[in-house]
Amino acid sequence: MNKKILIGLSAVALLAGAGAAWAAGHHGHGMGMMQQMLSARIAKAEDLIQATQDQRAQIEQSRQVIVNALQARAKDRRQNHGQLMQLLTADKLDTDALYAIANQHAQDIQDLAKVIVPEVQKIHDLLTPQQRQILAQKAQEMHQQHQQGGFGGPGE
Repeated sequence: MNKKILIGLSAVALLAGAGAAWAAGHHGHGMGMMQQMLSARIAKAEDLIQATQDQRAQIEQSRQVIVNALQARAKDRRQNHGQLMQLLTADKLDTDALYAIANQHAQDIQDLAKVIVPEVQKIHDLLTPQQRQILAQKAQEMHQQHQQGGFGGPGE
């Protein structure tokens, strides 16, 4: 079971930086910086697995779909920030409104998954078992580095 999970995660490794890069972009580094970070991380992963030009083209398409979805989500979150600040600074806390925001956030995540998961499936199916195994090994190494307080990416 753990091997299946690692293999599944290996396909995601090409896009694993998307969340971190998006978060960095969302917290002041800008969307341009996010795009550069994500592109660099994906390029390193593609080099690591010796991806073919066809694989790189499909990965780029999937990356763009995912980035577009994340950017749209970030825009929505920025718009909702004001409403949240009003609720939290009001004299009386409206817990029903907070629950509504939480429920909307949960729905937004489910909607985002409906965009991202099919793209991950495309990449998974595109890669050979050997490529997925290389990515799984790298993901495991990155996980271990993170557990020890370090950070690493493909090829680092």
